Amino acid sequence: MYDFVLTNGTVIDPAVGLNARRNVALQGGRVAAILDPTVPVVARQMLDCTGLLVVPGLIDFHVHVFPGVSNFGVDPDETCLARGATTVLDFGTAGGLIFDGFRRFVIDTAKTRVKALMLIAGQGLISSNDTKPALGELWDIAYSDVEGCVQAVEKHRDCVAGIKVRCMADISNDGKNEAEGLRRARLAADATKLPLVVHPANSSLRIEHLFETLRSGDVMTHCFHDKNCKLVDDRTQVCSIVREKQREGVLLDVGHGSGSFAWRVARAMLDQGVVPDFLGSDLHTYNVHGPVFDLVTTLSKFLHLGMSVPEIIRRSTATCAAWLGMADEIGTLKPGACADITVLDIVDGEIPLTDSEGVTEIGRRSFEVRHCFRAGRRVGVLPKPRASEI
Repeated sequence: MYDFVLTNGTVIDPAVGLNARRNVALQGGRVAAILDPTVPVVARQMLDCTGLLVVPGLIDFHVHVFPGVSNFGVDPDETCLARGATTVLDFGTAGGLIFDGFRRFVIDTAKTRVKALMLIAGQGLISSNDTKPALGELWDIAYSDVEGCVQAVEKHRDCVAGIKVRCMADISNDGKNEAEGLRRARLAADATKLPLVVHPANSSLRIEHLFETLRSGDVMTHCFHDKNCKLVDDRTQVCSIVREKQREGVLLDVGHGSGSFAWRVARAMLDQGVVPDFLGSDLHTYNVHGPVFDLVTTLSKFLHLGMSVPEIIRRSTATCAAWLGMADEIGTLKPGACADITVLDIVDGEIPLTDSEGVTEIGRRSFEVRHCFRAGRRVGVLPKPRASEI
């Protein structure tokens, strides 16, 4: 007898090439079997998923979840797990000086599985442009201590997936420290043998400079932003360095956020065949009430842009799990994997979808989370956050 069986849903598991009506049996927090729905099954609990999509637990590749310390931080259980994202990658909210606290109070206590990037600047993202004073993490380059970063990674190696640097003029002494911060982040990534992840939006450096620092397995986030140092030229033609580095194995993350997703850039790049590897939401305090709301709203925008459902699921499950080095544990429903599961509905009807530039398009279909399981346990699903009235 199984602990739980989800019956009659359309199971989409890109990691194993499955897209068919199946029953999913759970036992001891693991996926026990994928069964033909015509075969009788006995379980302590059953959930009819007729008309719904049963997919591996969604992975939000880009969030900020250190509330109470970082102005950007949101609660991962309330804003991610309760909205269908069973695993999240915190995108460098904490640096080496505060990572002990991040681990103790977030990673080790959240029901959501939290992995993290280590910010090269030890103090982390402890302020934003709304705080006075705004303490940009590269304003004093002394805090970008390579040795300290490496030591913090080694202490927390089991939960750190990469090194992060934000190349932005307004957080780096008007751009004076950007190149040095990038150089130090590269050194830390090399020393720890971890990928380097770079934020380019509003950098004073050339996009070519940033990409030339990246190697196979590294990530350029905010790939659809429309600010200085974007990945397209003034005619929205993809910069040649982008294709060159993609061929070398450099990966792209959406990182929607409050300022890094423009419909015109996204559509132009997709039309030119440049497809992001990861569909990270960049969920944080300043966008949880719009325009991001949650991961599934970001995924709905790609449904609106014409990406197929299996490819959307792939880029929010299997590709993320592989990058995290966890392809046998998460991002799949193959027997033996952790029973992290998201049950989705595709709802017909108009939905306003707003980019980071304030441009709203009307979608005709959208994803909605109906059920969620974390390690075989059913978790409560909360409604989508209300839109801000500001």
